[in-house]
This record gives sequence, structure tokens and C-alpha cells, in this order.
Amino acid sequence: MHTITIHASKGGSGRTTAVMALASGFLALGKCVMVMDCTSQAYRSPKCQDPSTLQTWLAAMEACRLRPPQLEFVECPTDERVEDALAGASTRGIDIVLIDTQVYPENARMVALAKADLIVVPATGPLEARFSSQSISEQFDCPEHIFGLITGHRHGEAEAAEIRAAFGTLPVFQSELPGSEALADQILHGDVAHFTSMLVCKPGQPGYARYREARAAWSEVLALTIELQWALQGLRLEAFEGDTSPYSYIRKSVA
Repeated sequence: MHTITIHASKGGSGRTTAVMALASGFLALGKCVMVMDCTSQAYRSPKCQDPSTLQTWLAAMEACRLRPPQLEFVECPTDERVEDALAGASTRGIDIVLIDTQVYPENARMVALAKADLIVVPATGPLEARFSSQSISEQFDCPEHIFGLITGHRHGEAEAAEIRAAFGTLPVFQSELPGSEALADQILHGDVAHFTSMLVCKPGQPGYARYREARAAWSEVLALTIELQWALQGLRLEAFEGDTSPYSYIRKSVA
């Protein structure tokens, strides 16, 4: 079993969006997934007027026929509940535990960070990346298992490069989570793969642009999920710098 904790020192960084998207990614890879809510919304009644984000998302996932033992959801507002849930997940054969944490320091968040095999720090902009990177570096002397993640940016490669630089010495995943309807509205439609399949149509048909965007977002989710699996094994995906043209490979094959 592997535990992945999503942590950010600022609200609006895409923590919960990343948790929901990665749950879809790991489920598509055949993993049994537990999502753990350690936020301030934990233990809010699902029947109240304002249920938590993850409770609403879980109902949408169940509508997509994703239920235990494939997908489990637990709310852990205390450190004791976190430890108990992790112990139970290990005995029940859960493959991946995804933990959504709180912005403010609390015991549950500290245990979730301490128990993590991998800590993911999302950011939608340079300011969030810089702030979260400094905050997490103060808590860990050797943050080899901590990675930055770019989420929700819409301004192309220039902004992405700026966010990567703002993370400083923290390694950053090559894969990103783009700003997309398929990811932004997961609490409404649940599983990203299911939502994408509902939009399938051919070029020239009404709704094709929407389907193409959702398909691109789903591809990014799968790419990030696979990169996380590599990171759990101690592997890193590095950007290739060199001649990627087909002529270079032709020259090599001739030589």
C-alpha cells in the first residue's frame, strides 16, 4: 500500500481537484483506492444543505458505479482517525491512499504528512508555488519524497515555466493538471474517464470541441498518475533536452 498526501499552504491551490483526478487515474489502472478527508469539512453531514466537496464527489462517483472495494472514502478530522484508517486500509488490501489535507496546521494534517510515501504540493501560480515550497521545506530536512504539481494554469508554457521556477529546489512533476471542465466540475460528474466517454463524438459534430478538451484533460490525468507511480518507486521523469527531430534518429540508424 502507498500513501499520497496532497498538501498546500494556501487555499485554492487545487488540492481537492488533484485528489479527485488522481483517484480516477488510479482506478483506471485497476487499483483499489481510498480517499481520506482531513480537511475542515470532514464529518459534515452528507444530508445537510452544504455537504463537503468530497462527499458530493463521492455521490457522483457512486453514480458512475465506482463503489467499495474499488473506491472507499473516510473522514479523518483527528490524528487517531488517520492512523486507524491507514491501518485498516492496509489490512483490507487498499493499493493507494489519497489524503486531502487542511491548510492550517493540525494534528491530523501532521500525521498525514508524516505517514506519506509521497507528498504532492499543488500550485496554480508562482506565488502559491513559492509559499508552499518554503513552508514544506521548513518541515522536512530532506524532502526527497516531496514533489510540486502545476494545476489549473491556462496561460501556456511561459506561465508553467514560471511556476516551475517558483518551486525553487523542490522537484516538479513533468505532467500537469490543466484548467478544464472535466477537472473543475468533478464534484458534478464524478469519474473523469466516465465523463469523457459520455462526450464521445466525431469531428464536425456538435460538442466535439468539448469532447476534445475532456479527452486531453483525461490524458493528462493518466500521465500524471503513471508519473506518480514511478515516483513511488524512486524514479524521476526528466525533460529531454536535445534533438528530437526524426532526422536525428535516421542519422543514428544509418551510422
